[in-house]
Amino acid sequence: MLQWGEPISFIPGLSAQQRRVLKSLEVQTVGELLSILPRRYDDYSQLCSIINLPTGTPVTIRATLKEIKQAPTFRRRFVLIRAVVSDETDSIGVTWFNQPWLIKQLKPGDQIFISGAVTQRPRFGRGFTNPLWEPANEETLAAGNIAPVYPLTGSVTQKTLRKIMKIALDNLEPPPDFIPPEILRAADVPPLCDAIPFIHRPATPAQAEQGRQRFAFGELFMYQLALRLARHEADRAGAPAVRFDENFAKVFAKSLPFELTPDQKKATWAAIKNMCTERPMRRLLQGDVGAGKTAVAAMLSALVFRAGFSSAMMAPTDLLAKQHAATFQRFLVPHGIPVLLFTSSSHQLFEGGEASTLSVKEAQERLARGRVAVVGTHALLERGQAPPDLALAVVDEQHRFGVAQREALMVSSRQDGKVPHLLSMSATPIPRSLALTMLGDLDISIIHSKPHGRLPVLTKVVTGDAGRELVYQKIRDEVALQHRAFVVCPLIDPSDKLGVRSVEAEVRRLSTQALRGLKIGMVHGQMSAKEKDSAMAQFVAGELAVLVATTVVEVGVDVPQATVMLIEGAERFGLAQLHQLRGRVGRSKYASFCFLAATEEGQAFERLKILERTNDGFEVAEEDLRLRGEGNLLGIQQSGVSIFKAARAGDFKLIAMARDQAVELLTQDPELKKYSNLKQMVIALRETSHRE
Repeated sequence: MLQWGEPISFIPGLSAQQRRVLKSLEVQTVGELLSILPRRYDDYSQLCSIINLPTGTPVTIRATLKEIKQAPTFRRRFVLIRAVVSDETDSIGVTWFNQPWLIKQLKPGDQIFISGAVTQRPRFGRGFTNPLWEPANEETLAAGNIAPVYPLTGSVTQKTLRKIMKIALDNLEPPPDFIPPEILRAADVPPLCDAIPFIHRPATPAQAEQGRQRFAFGELFMYQLALRLARHEADRAGAPAVRFDENFAKVFAKSLPFELTPDQKKATWAAIKNMCTERPMRRLLQGDVGAGKTAVAAMLSALVFRAGFSSAMMAPTDLLAKQHAATFQRFLVPHGIPVLLFTSSSHQLFEGGEASTLSVKEAQERLARGRVAVVGTHALLERGQAPPDLALAVVDEQHRFGVAQREALMVSSRQDGKVPHLLSMSATPIPRSLALTMLGDLDISIIHSKPHGRLPVLTKVVTGDAGRELVYQKIRDEVALQHRAFVVCPLIDPSDKLGVRSVEAEVRRLSTQALRGLKIGMVHGQMSAKEKDSAMAQFVAGELAVLVATTVVEVGVDVPQATVMLIEGAERFGLAQLHQLRGRVGRSKYASFCFLAATEEGQAFERLKILERTNDGFEVAEEDLRLRGEGNLLGIQQSGVSIFKAARAGDFKLIAMARDQAVELLTQDPELKKYSNLKQMVIALRETSHRE
């Protein structure tokens, strides 16, 4: 029998091809394999006679193969297999593409199950196209069943993965459940030993949902334990009390090139009151794109320096860290506060009126001296990298870091055993209904209002060449005013079969056709840091009029002269992500425009119209939650290891139950001394979830 934690190589009876498939799935243990959850299910459980077959609905028939042959085609390397099957009521045609082996596998007279949706084509009439098939003389994987449809990669097929899952399930010894049985009963979810077959071979759709809920509850429960254990440990360690210098705060605020909004002042004061105590601050600063969260972080960093300590501002990417460093330099250096940029590619110090490039060793030595405002990626908090006197850590999540990962990261202690205060910033507004259950352990500040003078971004959905030509004319008009434009594409190269415009192809096309004569550059994630920095610097300086990019520009990129954003294939993005991208324009006093280029009409097109109606990120987030039920809102971790695979943002009852059960368990056993296996899993989650 197979154990849950045993290597996948222990699965018996696998063919060489199946073992190659397992290697491509990048799973190491039987448990990791069986934790690959279906993304949906096809219901083939109802057998149907051929004469009663509906059109467009998944069905299964049991039939006799009457004939099968390879049909001639005019395309090279394209194989067309045509067959006819019948039962006691009627006959129907079946077509398979590029499966030449079927000629050898199937013979006239074979009894087979066919599962799929019947289509009606003008030329060929009614029939199945590329259906599943299985012999009727053995146990079936899909036909006659509710068939799981797994997320696949490479050349892996559903049929092969289903076979592997069946072998693993047939040989699996019931695994021990890491969640205490009384908690499972309270949550009304099945134990793991039942949930696994429910997920992979359910008897009914309701049973499949029961299995998903058990996996989802496990994720949410672990998430809540990680949060609350970290909070408990931080409280026990304590934080340095930051003395508040009111006179300096007034001088600093007056020196800013803008007046702080009432929301910014309120958020800053709430954080100051937290940091004056030895209980570690754990505050989430939520603000819409362009609302001025970085100014709050800069002021708090200045006050921390004034009190004799260091601060660290961490961003999810090198590109964003460099932008924050430039902002900090502008705000802090005039007050004699040194700013150190520390990333994998850059080590720059702004101190004593001079800017200098440091070696890694020199940068580490400057960190070790302390009393500095350091800006970098979250790798800063790895042991030995943070300043020894770190009193404030600002994590610019920008919906890239999960809250559990952030909290686990922040237990890293100083040399004196204390932990820094934490300000976690998010530019993805989280709906209140979700925040109350997911973020109940945090104090929350919200910046609703934007800086004075900012205009709402005019947003319009466009389709077809005529719609794009209007956008291109707007880009030309804005460039003539010395403004700039973004063009965002979902892909880097032209290999996408859906025909969505790619970055490299779009640069070539725009340069020779629609925007010929304008200086056009590109930025995408496969470029080196030096190449991205160079392109961004040219765009900021006005040497490039148009920047074609992937969503690498989604967060934090601040170019006030950028007034036009064109997003290609807009229906492929969630509303929250489109709102983030839209936030790259409208960051100055100039009127700005966002165009959402859709490649199809219908439901996806209507969804995009929501962004025409509102610029309010919280309203957009609520709509995203209502329409999609999951995605970015719950998966606020998009970097590092994803901890939510089964849980959905609409699982309010499960989320609340996981929170309540975690609180109750830790109230009874704050150290989880009675649950050593559970504690080890929480520790493992905290150690692996925040890697960059």
